[in-house]
Amino acid sequence: LVVAMGLVEKNDIEQCLKSISSNCDPEIAALIREGIESDRLSSADKFVRWLLSKAISNDGSPELCAKLAALVREHLDDNAPCDLICEFMTACQNAFETLLSSLDGDDFGEPHAFERRRRLANLMAFIGHMFRQRAIRGNSIIQSVLNALLGWDQRRSRWQGQPQEYEVSSACTLLSTVGSAYVGENQGSRVYLSRLKGLETAGPWSDTTQRDIAAVIDTWEQEWSSKAPALSESTLLEST
Repeated sequence: LVVAMGLVEKNDIEQCLKSISSNCDPEIAALIREGIESDRLSSADKFVRWLLSKAISNDGSPELCAKLAALVREHLDDNAPCDLICEFMTACQNAFETLLSSLDGDDFGEPHAFERRRRLANLMAFIGHMFRQRAIRGNSIIQSVLNALLGWDQRRSRWQGQPQEYEVSSACTLLSTVGSAYVGENQGSRVYLSRLKGLETAGPWSDTTQRDIAAVIDTWEQEWSSKAPALSESTLLEST
C-alpha cells in the first residue's frame, strides 16, 4: 500500500494526542502520556508501530489501543493529509505474517512459543477492535487473516488440511471480537462458520480451544445468523 509517509510531523502527532487527552477516558489519557514521554512519535509510521507493539505485548490492552487509534485517525482525517488507516492495515498485516511464520513448527512447551501465541491472540483482538472502531476499513484484512489461519487454499478453492491449534484459537478470537459487525458486512462470512463446524470434531483440541470453537458457533447461530445469507465457498475465492 502506498501511504503518505512523512506528511505528519512529530508536532502534528503530539498536538493531536494532547488535544485528545484533554477530553478522554483516564486510561486513554495515561496511554497518551506514555506515548509522548517515550519520544517515539517523530512520524505517523513510528506512532503506528509504537501503538501496535503496545497492543500485542503480553500485558497489552488491544481494545484500549484500538480506541486510541480510532481517535487519532478521526482527528488527523480532519487536520492532516495522512491515511493512518492504510498504515495500520499494513502494520497489522506485516505483524500477522511475521508472528505466524515464527510459530510454524514451534514447540508448545517452550516459553517463547507461549509468548508468541499470546502476542498473536492480542493481535487478533487488536485487529478485531480496530475493525469495530472503524480504524481500519473493509473486510479484506479480516478475510485474509481468517483464510491463512483456517487453511483456505485459494488455488484449489477449498479448505486444506487441519490448522494448528493456535491458528484455530486465534481465528476464534478474531471472530468473537468482530462479531456481527463483520458478519453483517460480508456475505461470504458463513464459510468460516462451516469451517469451524468441521473443525469442532476434528481435534483433539484443548478444553479451552474446544470451548472457544463452540462459543463462536453458538453465538453465530443464535445472534449473527440473520446478518448475512449463506453463500457457497466459491464466493470466498471470488472476493479474495
